[in-house]
Amino acid sequence: MNNLVLFGITLFCWSPTWYVIKFQLGYVDPLVSVFYRFLVASILIFFYLFIKNKNLKFSINHHIWFLFFGTCLYSINYVFFYLSNTYLISAFPAVVFSTVVIMNILGETFYFKKRPSLQTLIGATIGMAGIIIIFNNEIFNFSLTNGAHIGLLLALFGTFSASTGNMVYQRNLNNEFPLIETLAYAMLYGSLITFLIAKIRGAELLFEYSFAYIASLAYLSIIGSIFAFIFYLKLIEKVGPGRAGYVGVVMPVLALLISTVFENLEWQRDLIIGLPILIIGAVLVINQKNQIS
Repeated sequence: MNNLVLFGITLFCWSPTWYVIKFQLGYVDPLVSVFYRFLVASILIFFYLFIKNKNLKFSINHHIWFLFFGTCLYSINYVFFYLSNTYLISAFPAVVFSTVVIMNILGETFYFKKRPSLQTLIGATIGMAGIIIIFNNEIFNFSLTNGAHIGLLLALFGTFSASTGNMVYQRNLNNEFPLIETLAYAMLYGSLITFLIAKIRGAELLFEYSFAYIASLAYLSIIGSIFAFIFYLKLIEKVGPGRAGYVGVVMPVLALLISTVFENLEWQRDLIIGLPILIIGAVLVINQKNQIS
């Protein structure tokens, strides 16, 4: 499948999820909602693999890496982002997530010894400048008593966990792990890890039977998890984690537009100036070697 098609499908599957997550917050503990999301997704994938008579037997080593991948990408990552969404409007965690492209480039350098080019370093510097402009007040006046500041910090932790998951997937890909089977086990293990974290925090296993909760859970499980990750991981296979992270740069633009329409987001000067700078930096990082084309 064409790289641009993979990019576009991933983008439009994921972008609304930042807003849809809001319908998962309230009666049900956020961590329990994460548990439901990936448990449902894994069950659906396992059902597909079963009817296709696919091999589901793997070595202990495979399962260890499934667990590591699932913990990073389908548990800790989303635990932090769901908690972040309890403090912020949906677009701002998405903007923080755009730093994944820089983290992925650094991760490739550290784990796979891919030395960054001068253009990468310049782009990363420009991108970080954009982030600093957008969140200058939160960065330079950080306080753990300020909910917005806490939300941004949680989103940053979530982004780092997601980037680590990307590195684990690249390692698994290098060792020829099958994509769909990996997703099934990783999402199952990720959901179980989240369930343990939720119980340690004292969360009750509740469920909300409203249309909004069930519909948002269905969207997040099927479109925002199964389809989005299949296409995103396919993109990683073709262009690598660094350039695949470009999805995380364009996605905040759509998330901001969604927040503007549905959450009455007001575009302040820092956001208007900083977002284009962030995008320019990310384009410089991505627009080399393998391009989205």
